[in-house]
Amino acid sequence: MRRLICLGIVAAAVLAIPTAQAVSSSGVTLSVSKFQVRYGDPLHLAGTVSNHKAGVSVGVFSRAFTASGFTRMATVMTGAGGRWTLEGVKPGIATTYQARTGGNESRTLLVGVRPAVAMTHLDNGQIRVQVGASRSFAGRSVKIQKRDAGVWSTIAKLRLNAASRAIVPSSLVPLQTTKLRATFSVNQAGQGYLGAFSTPMTLPARWVSLTLTKPEVSFGDAVMLTGRVSTRQAGTALTILSRAAAKPEFQQLATLTSGTGGKWMLMTHPKIGTVYRAQYSGASSRVLGVGVHPDVSARIISGARVSTHVGAGRSLAGRFVQVQQLTEGQWHTVAKMKLNGRSEATFAAAKLPGGTSTLRIAMSVNQAGTGLLGAFSRTFVYQR
Repeated sequence: MRRLICLGIVAAAVLAIPTAQAVSSSGVTLSVSKFQVRYGDPLHLAGTVSNHKAGVSVGVFSRAFTASGFTRMATVMTGAGGRWTLEGVKPGIATTYQARTGGNESRTLLVGVRPAVAMTHLDNGQIRVQVGASRSFAGRSVKIQKRDAGVWSTIAKLRLNAASRAIVPSSLVPLQTTKLRATFSVNQAGQGYLGAFSTPMTLPARWVSLTLTKPEVSFGDAVMLTGRVSTRQAGTALTILSRAAAKPEFQQLATLTSGTGGKWMLMTHPKIGTVYRAQYSGASSRVLGVGVHPDVSARIISGARVSTHVGAGRSLAGRFVQVQQLTEGQWHTVAKMKLNGRSEATFAAAKLPGGTSTLRIAMSVNQAGTGLLGAFSRTFVYQR
């Protein structure tokens, strides 16, 4: 009987061993804050050991997509309730994680990585696309998409350079207010990466304005061109174009940068009727023109003669000028004469009215010729 009691005690002790081992062992769990992250964004790992004790050492292991096995990335200690955390983990490529303690292993969890796709609108109107990851995507293609009526459509497909960067030319950037994004497909991203999109960018309409201080000037006078660019920022580059009368195309007049508030100005001296246009980043201002009058002078010289000179930057030899007299509020032509090779003419006293009269010298638009308006001298009092 005593022997049977002893055997029972031994058997009970043997049966109790697994139970005691289960109580004393420390199984561990693993969870991740996200199963997909953008390259460079932080990931949080956490878990609990089964004995719920503080101060238990937990090893955190990782295996990158390109690696053959797990490597220890950190060792953490459990806190209250046996909980542990590891924050700020930044996987560079698709990575599998596992927690280990006391010979026990958690389940493995795979976290996918999207390349970081970013768009930046540059001051020159171009858009820079940058695709960030732990390797270069040189030669891979990124697409630029525009949103219309709720649908994304591709407007450009660009190859990335060695820095995983591409530039969208300003000519391909819509001028109107538009929402754009850059997309990088899973096929272009390649093994270890997911496809990715940039944050949509609302692109404001680009514009540049143009105003003139006056629509008509006399030859030699200045006209001020002014305007503003849509950036409303200083340092924005723009181009001023001009096309003189009888010229078939616009030519570059000046390049300049905007000042405070995006405002700009340019003083110019047109020699002939000229139209102007401002351009900024593919956007053009309205076209405005300036008419140019020849500069007609008049003076009384010896012998009661009247001399005139017509300045126009070129000879107007052979063109006619007229002496006009103001009579009862109306101007009437009293003499007519051709200009000489110096664009000058002298009217003899015999051709001018007697007594006291109000006169001026006039040149018609037809006589002024292409690119010039008609013109008048100052009004003057003449006596003979």
